[in-house]
Amino acid sequence: MAMPALAGEEVDKEGVLHIMNGSEPSGENDVVELEEVWRHGGEDYEEFFGMISQCVVGDDGTIYLLDTRMSEVPVYSPDGERLDTLSREGDGPGEVRIPSGLLFCPDGNLGIVQVFPGRVTKIATDGTPVGVVTVGDATAGGFMQMFDCVSDGKHLIVTAEKINPGEVQTQQSRTNFVAAFDEEGQEVTRFFEHTYHWDFTNFTFDESEMNRVDFRKVAAGEDGRIYVANQRDDYRIEVFTPDGQLERVIEREYQHRERDEEEYNRVMSNLEAALAQIPNANLVPSKTEPDIGSLEIGVDGNLWVTTSRSGVEQPEGILSTWDVFTPDGHFIKTVSAACEGDGENDIIIWTPEGNAVMVTGFTEAVEALQSRGGGGGEEEADDEAEPMEVIYLKVASN
Repeated sequence: MAMPALAGEEVDKEGVLHIMNGSEPSGENDVVELEEVWRHGGEDYEEFFGMISQCVVGDDGTIYLLDTRMSEVPVYSPDGERLDTLSREGDGPGEVRIPSGLLFCPDGNLGIVQVFPGRVTKIATDGTPVGVVTVGDATAGGFMQMFDCVSDGKHLIVTAEKINPGEVQTQQSRTNFVAAFDEEGQEVTRFFEHTYHWDFTNFTFDESEMNRVDFRKVAAGEDGRIYVANQRDDYRIEVFTPDGQLERVIEREYQHRERDEEEYNRVMSNLEAALAQIPNANLVPSKTEPDIGSLEIGVDGNLWVTTSRSGVEQPEGILSTWDVFTPDGHFIKTVSAACEGDGENDIIIWTPEGNAVMVTGFTEAVEALQSRGGGGGEEEADDEAEPMEVIYLKVASN
């Protein structure tokens, strides 16, 4: 099938190439019909999931899920047989606590990303502990929390935040960054950083001004490029060369999606729980959702982007829709997943062979975890949430 004509005007701005895409792609919308192969979890199955947050698939088709809340990796065959459970909660070899990400490391072992203290725990695919990659210099003071990690085939591309004490006890300096690390934990290249300061005696948490890059906002291209979505309220993706040079900026015309009253109140409740230990904190939730939800490299080698509208405002029968850009940043098409589900609460994780894993109740599970982390609301959230299900889907035959 012929590729659509490229969209996006190429403009030089202060020596950096900007790909200025319009609101519509140059090609059409591809609708992918998905049909269920198997499912686990929920009320009708014995298996229980806490919060499945990521999925990776081995070359042999083995499916590795990350259960953030249970701190383990359930393993399934392509036909849905439970093969194993890797890792567990703890601080010993191969163990983790509240992991946020799962990846295949450059050496072929699984890497489980732990938020705090920030590190990547490595295990072989049979569960044998392989070691730990701790990013940053532990002797330099402060501490590190990791949000995410992907691999470019040579290095670990880490999204993290370094927290340093201020000049007085009531202050902190925080640097949000994206950088490449070798598997010894040594930084090789820094792509992005943003520093901000907290003063707990006069504390304001403005959602639009805090972390620029957190979960699922970085992708590593097959050609070595690193894609970073580092603006909450702007459809803008910065593209870096492997040595850290800003090569180009991908932009797209996009209208912010305003939160309704229920969404706004839910965000406020989560912030109140998470920051309950800071007295008299002034909390300022944004009136809008982030323009970009996530980045990933698709099986086609293109850049796939979810937006604030990917799971909402969709036609009947469509669970979610992705914007698709060429590696050079041209908006060429959209792709929609057609299957049963709730686009606001369920997520689709694409597998390398082009099939998909649906995780039901994902949004509710995240909110329950946030409530637990803030010290309140877990019991109420758990009572309201339906048991999570994992559904393996394949592209329907014509």
